[in-house]
Parts: sequence; C-alpha cells; structure tokens
Amino acid sequence: MIFVRRKKRPITLILILLLLLIIPISSSAEEKKIYRIGYLESDPYWIFSYELAAIKEALTEMGWGNKIEFPSDAYFSPGREEEKKPLWLQRAKELMARKDIDLIISAGTDATSVILEANNGKTPIVGIAVSDPIKSNFVLNPTDSGVDNFTVRIVMDRFRRMFEIFHEVVGFKKLGLIYWNTENGKKYTNLEEAHLVAKERNFEVVEYNKVSETGKAGDCLKGLEELVSQDIDAFYIPALNCFDWKTSDVKMLLDYLNQNKIPTFARNGTRDVKAGALMGFSSVDFSGRGKFVADKIVKILQGEKPRSLAMVDNAIPKISINLFVAQQIGFNPAFDFLAVSDELFQEITLPEDRLVK
Repeated sequence: MIFVRRKKRPITLILILLLLLIIPISSSAEEKKIYRIGYLESDPYWIFSYELAAIKEALTEMGWGNKIEFPSDAYFSPGREEEKKPLWLQRAKELMARKDIDLIISAGTDATSVILEANNGKTPIVGIAVSDPIKSNFVLNPTDSGVDNFTVRIVMDRFRRMFEIFHEVVGFKKLGLIYWNTENGKKYTNLEEAHLVAKERNFEVVEYNKVSETGKAGDCLKGLEELVSQDIDAFYIPALNCFDWKTSDVKMLLDYLNQNKIPTFARNGTRDVKAGALMGFSSVDFSGRGKFVADKIVKILQGEKPRSLAMVDNAIPKISINLFVAQQIGFNPAFDFLAVSDELFQEITLPEDRLVK
C-alpha cells in the first residue's frame, strides 16, 4: 500500500479562509438586527409624547429608523388614578422580565422611579423628561448615574434659573404656586427651588396644595381663586395635569390669570406662552433633546454601558415672551429683556390638539 503524504496548509491560510466565511455572515446578521425598545410612562402627558417623537425623528436622521421598533405590546401608560398606580410597578416588572426587549425608555419621574425599583441590572434604561434626577436620587451625581444600566438627561439648575429670570424681569413680591401635596407633586411645581430663590431675592411664596393628581381645570381654578384672594402678583405654571392642553381646559385658567393682571411663567415653555402665558423658556423645538437622547440610545445599542455616557445637557436656555399678553395685563417688559428674548409672539395661538375647542 502506498501512502501519499498530503501537503500541510499553513495555519494562517486556514484562519483567513475561516474569517472570510464568518465575517460576511456576522455583518449580514448585524444589518438585519432589529432592536426592540420598551416604553413606560405613568400616564399620558404632552411633554412625554413630544419628546418621544423627537427621539424617533432623531434616530431616523441618524440612519437608525429601520433598525429600531417600538412594539405596541411593550408600550405602557397605565394612568394616574389611584386604582391604576399599582400598575406602574407591575408594568415595569413585565418589561424587565422580557427577553425580547433591548432597551427601555422611562418617561417622567414616576415611571423612572418604578423602573429602577424593578431593575434587573441588565436591560439598559434611558430616562426622559425626568423633573430632577439628582433630587429624586435616581443618580449619584451629574457625572455618574451609579447604576450600570441606567442613564438620563440632566439640565443643571434649570428650574432655579426659571425663578431667577422670572423675578428679574417682573419683580414680583408674592409668587403663587399650585401643587399636589406629594413628593413628586412638589417636584413638578419646583417648590424647593422657588423657596431657595425667594430667600435670596426676598419675595414670598404663596402655596395651594389641595388639587388632586387627576384634577382638571375646575380643580385648579379653585386654587387660583384662593391665591388671587391672597394678593399674589405672579404665578408659576407647573407641570400638572390641569395645565395639560390635551386633558384640561387650560385656556380658562390662563384667561382667569390674565384678567386678574397676573404675570405668568410657564415651566413647559413655548406651547403655553403662545397660548396665553406671559413668558417661559423656549421649548418649541424638541429636536435638541431628541438628538441628545437618540445619541445615547445608539451608543448603548452599539455596546456602550449606559453608566459611561454623559448625562448633562449643556444647551443654553432661550427666552419666550408673549407681547399680546404683556399688553393685556399691563406689563411693560424692559427693552434689554426683549433684545435677548429668542421668541416674541404678537398674538395668542391655542394648541390645535387641545381638549376644549
């Protein structure tokens, strides 16, 4: 029997052939990969929907529109009624237990609180529209979330600056505040920041905390009447449901304030200023915050740890003012203030998606 010795192929050649076979397959698999994002909010709120829309638009602009989907069976918005609050944590646990979800977006303070409570330590979490992540103890500090799979957008001293600018422009003596008498309710009205600035600038904060979390316009109107009876000369429009155009008659509230010559600062900015508030920070363009969050999402899906990503958004706030309202309430803004304002409105324009037409 004759044995024929087969020529040995160099190991390097074999490795190259294997790589040529493997690389196209993994590249193809990567191209076809569809990432699934879960979503949780405590209840519908216009800021949440606007910000989510801006994130989706930014993802599309970044070339990720066809790589990501938001499955309807992973989108939860239980509601704020007392009997529905237990569903917040239940839905958070459901999302965290799913193996087909690559990332979860938690919208707002309440949703972020329960999603972190249910945290499995693995599924990446991105918090959006959170009132104050630091004071809520969601993060350790502005540069470290303290949780490997969590990141959030932080705007430093935003609310404190609102009260400072409002007082600098108007010079009020009694600022009216309405809030739910809960820990988060106080955050949505920025009660702590108001008192800090009041102490520094020597004005009084007049409070009304008897509104319910699900209260509509009539509920808040009682609070406004109480505040006006105590001679407030300014009002801070909070992020409460009764000031949400989609669910409440906000026009009635703004009309009442303007009829009583009360200058107002809208926490949520442009939308309210166009519709009858005196001033606020400009927020008509959500593209900036959408891009900020979308960039985080892409980096996470590409393998970066949420905790390693920068959380502070250093975007410079812009001022919005309604000159028609200023004239209506008899307020004459200084020329210097008008010169640095970014949005000047000459009329009242109500939101098209408002509840009461």
